[in-house]
Amino acid sequence: MNQAVSRLITEIRNGAKVVFLGVGSPLRADDSVGLYIVNELMTRFTPGLDQEFRFYLGESAPENFSGEIRNFGTTHLMIVDAAELGKAPGTLQIIEPDRIGGTSFSTHMLPLKMLTDYLVMTTGCKISILGIQPQNLEFGQPLSEVVRQAADEFLEEFLSEWERAT
Repeated sequence: MNQAVSRLITEIRNGAKVVFLGVGSPLRADDSVGLYIVNELMTRFTPGLDQEFRFYLGESAPENFSGEIRNFGTTHLMIVDAAELGKAPGTLQIIEPDRIGGTSFSTHMLPLKMLTDYLVMTTGCKISILGIQPQNLEFGQPLSEVVRQAADEFLEEFLSEWERAT
């Protein structure tokens, strides 16, 4: 996980206006992991000097925030979502935006690829996508223990690295 954290920290430090966008259904167990991580970042993350941050819980329709993301003048967008990575539950991986067409993300109103393409075209922002392999996508269930633990480990490492870097 350290390589993903280091890369995200480097990319975010280079952004003047950074947006964190959590994606997923709060009603479908591990599909909500992106919302969980972004909500935790919203309460615990401190921007660096000369930086502004925004946090959005896009749920199943992240495109609803595209206008706000564009109008903010976003320089870097970090999307966090459950993703079928073909790996063990709780595995975290950075996914390049041009590769999400081949990666099966959780269900959204609009394909995430269309949203990322639109935002790059209209803002020129750099996009990082953090995908987390779900274990359970059942309706009405909470985050599985393995996915919550992986999310918490990511958050602790990310926040610790951020403090050291700033």
